[in-house]
Amino acid sequence: MTNCRKNGFIIILFLALSGCNKIYTPADFMKDDSLRNSTLARCEQQSGEHDKNCQNAYNAQNKIDFEKEIGKAELK
Repeated sequence: MTNCRKNGFIIILFLALSGCNKIYTPADFMKDDSLRNSTLARCEQQSGEHDKNCQNAYNAQNKIDFEKEIGKAELK
């Protein structure tokens, strides 16, 4: 019975930890300036490997910058 409880605890812990961070798409970051800016600020403070949200926020910012440069983006 002890082994069963231990396995159950491990499964619950894994499920809890795996659902902690929502992954946003570059489109999500392009629509939400606040989300993008706060994510980029967090990513700048991280050292080493960046997570998927960092990559997507950087991609969104690069696309926004490019569109502004060629005149396609609306300026707020």
